[in-house]
Amino acid sequence: MAPDTLLMVQMTLLLLTIGAVGGFLSGLLGVGGGILFVPALYFCLSALGLDDAHAMHVAVGSSLAIICITGASSAFAHYRRGSVDMHHIKLWLPPLVAGVTVGALFAGFVDSMILRAVFAGVTTVICLYMFFAPQQKNPNACLIIPRRIQKAVMTVVGLLSALIGVGGAVMTVPFMHIMGFTMPRAAGTGSALGMIIALPGTVFYIITGLIHHEGLPPYSWGYVNLLAVGIIIPASVLLAPFGVQAAYSLSRNMLRRVFAVVLLIVSARMFMTL
Repeated sequence: MAPDTLLMVQMTLLLLTIGAVGGFLSGLLGVGGGILFVPALYFCLSALGLDDAHAMHVAVGSSLAIICITGASSAFAHYRRGSVDMHHIKLWLPPLVAGVTVGALFAGFVDSMILRAVFAGVTTVICLYMFFAPQQKNPNACLIIPRRIQKAVMTVVGLLSALIGVGGAVMTVPFMHIMGFTMPRAAGTGSALGMIIALPGTVFYIITGLIHHEGLPPYSWGYVNLLAVGIIIPASVLLAPFGVQAAYSLSRNMLRRVFAVVLLIVSARMFMTL
């Protein structure tokens, strides 16, 4: 087998594996898979020799494009189980989109190392909260958080999500946990929010990438690599419903700790690149 052919086979198998694991996590935790897609794609692109100035941007843009589809698959599976809170989605939609717009425009002109540092820092903080936070006893606790504060939080979530290439659930799920959401309900709502966040984020990464098009890998549309997206999405969509099924068979505390461990591994690995 020729070296180029062997490399393509290896990359295809690796991307399929990334998609399968990311899709399962998307359904299980409502995280859209971005916490896995971004570092995995970054390391793949770097190993292939892509300029570090573009590797993180392409990883983030491609991750958001993937989440548009995987988030929809996961959200639909949760919706069928009645675990998507449409009331809060309608309330949070405008500030989320505003935050994503600002974050995506800003990210296109930020150094790759800054994006990696933000990604690692945000995931570490969330990991620590999810692992050590006490279990919320009051299912109606959301009533004590004023709407203006909820909207402000969602604006920040949208901005950070666009910067680090996740669907936002790594931040919205812990926030909904504070509000007293059950973990399956938080995961379902987080999946739907992730899809909403990823769509405008993808558009802006395509636009900013077209401006800085030199040195991008083949099959890239702006900062979105169509080859990676095309390989990862089928595996992700196939495995997401299995993650949803697992979410309803595990305890709330167990899900929180799985969530935290996944974040810890990812953030530690990303810190090693700084």
